[in-house]
Amino acid sequence: MKAMILLLLIFGATAHGEDIQWQSWSKATFELAESSDQMIFLDVGMEGCTACRNMDEITYADPTVIEMLNRHFVPISVDSEARPDIGERYSDWAWPALIFMAPDATQVLAIRGNRLPRNFIPILQELLDKHAHGALVADELAPYAAQPEPVATMLSSIRDRVRRQLDRVLNEQQGGWSRRGISSTSGARTQHLFFRAHLYDNADLRSLALRTADGYLKMLDHVWGGVYGSYFFASGGFVPEKRISRQANALRVFAEAYQVTRDVRYRNGLRKVDEYLQNWMASKQGTYFTSQEDTPPRLTERFSVRDYWNFEQAHQRRQFGIPPIDHAVYTDKNGEIIAAYVRAFEATGDINYLRVAERAARNLMSERLTPDGWMLQSVTSEGVVSDKRMREHYTGAKPFLGAQAWFGTGLLALYRATGNPLWLDEAHALVDVMIELLVDATNGGFYSSQVDDTARHVAARKPLEQNAVAAKLLYDLSVYSQDRRYESMANRTIQAVAHPDIVGREGKVTGELALALEQLVAAYVEFTVVGDADDAAARALFDGVVATYHPRKLAHFEAPGRYPDRARPALYICNPDFCTVPIEDPRDIARHLEPLRGPALSHGAAKG
Repeated sequence: MKAMILLLLIFGATAHGEDIQWQSWSKATFELAESSDQMIFLDVGMEGCTACRNMDEITYADPTVIEMLNRHFVPISVDSEARPDIGERYSDWAWPALIFMAPDATQVLAIRGNRLPRNFIPILQELLDKHAHGALVADELAPYAAQPEPVATMLSSIRDRVRRQLDRVLNEQQGGWSRRGISSTSGARTQHLFFRAHLYDNADLRSLALRTADGYLKMLDHVWGGVYGSYFFASGGFVPEKRISRQANALRVFAEAYQVTRDVRYRNGLRKVDEYLQNWMASKQGTYFTSQEDTPPRLTERFSVRDYWNFEQAHQRRQFGIPPIDHAVYTDKNGEIIAAYVRAFEATGDINYLRVAERAARNLMSERLTPDGWMLQSVTSEGVVSDKRMREHYTGAKPFLGAQAWFGTGLLALYRATGNPLWLDEAHALVDVMIELLVDATNGGFYSSQVDDTARHVAARKPLEQNAVAAKLLYDLSVYSQDRRYESMANRTIQAVAHPDIVGREGKVTGELALALEQLVAAYVEFTVVGDADDAAARALFDGVVATYHPRKLAHFEAPGRYPDRARPALYICNPDFCTVPIEDPRDIARHLEPLRGPALSHGAAKG
């Protein structure tokens, strides 16, 4: 009987030859599936993904697949970067994520990666048979929804759990968190190792962090710059896709490593990543495109994709063309880049890194800041229109947590590095709107986007890592603004999302959570220059602070009031336990820092 159905499907699909009738993620689409008693098929992916491209050009072009999806399913296609709320929800299954739901939107199966028609068609048929016989079963691995209430665990206990969870999978011989190789997704985890190494003056942790940074050096493209997706220890091979968030990770890692060691290899790593970003990924406005595929347009059978990227001369690659670039510019990814470029400036003193961060931030604000005070994730541009895209480029007026939290993080990084109150004011305003639109006022934490009418079908979600970014942003803002309500909200945000089951399920994808917890538990180290930013002596003190390495550093200018007016500029370095004596010479900063290395023992965040 199955064979007969498949033959009929093949004949029918070949006869009319239409495309898959993709629907959008919307209330109307879910209601259509429910009212028609049709299963839902959801494809989530990104433009720079080779596996997604294979699925699009081979499987979704197959007549039988087209017929089955159009006739028996409600097919939905989502760009994971244009819709980061949905992308984050299904990121456990990488790209493409192939999700199957019952008509009531209950997830019944999820598949990681592309499938050829000969593998995909039997899956469709089996699910249709189960649906016909009422045998569909809910998938136990379906994405978690927002927890009904916050955990009562102290933040220090959550921190210790996350530390253990990450340390269990550390590769102590070669760095990173895998036995097979190292991935350029590990930026926050590597920064977390540097943080702990500094906090406890631990040489072993510092050595592990530097071994991981050395892994990033192995991922560098020495022809065009930038880092690849991953590097495999045994074979020396690599995954050549280049994504913008991975370049941000590389900037973060190289900046930390260089500032700790002054090893020129890491400064050269920064330069190679910057070279790639400026030459290939920068828009005319100074913002950054999202990704580059690995396959050039004119590759012949004689050469593989790996051969192409192994060419040591640019002209050897150019004869086969340039792999396509996705020209979409996403606010959350650019927020990551801005914050990473600021770290590169702090580590090296190279003013060009700061300038490109400032330019990107200004252009994003001028183009994307809505009248209501929140940032759009994306807008239509000439480059995006001319791209050959697999999925709709969503530009709807919808506030996403990732865009607000990451851009706010970039703004505060600029404030830390410049002392310019413009950046603090913009961050303050953005955070207040983020709270107004996205916070769960009852239980704490932030939803991935405004809860809308699709929540009746697919439960609202508070993403762990994005909430961690938001929590650290809130905490840092509480120090700058002296408004402790933000600190309380930061603590509550972590407790709202860090349920043990969720933290355990996320596994290695807890780097931002780890960093946020370290900051909240160990507490800030505030560098306050009391004096006018236009005063040469005050600026010299501030420049000395910018060049000083301290993972918990929050730096700014302040008028006399909280600290006395000494008639000349002075620097005070404080944590919740104590402050240094006033420092008037930048050369004296380093010798006052050692007592402020460890955690602040009296800090309330340690108690949750």
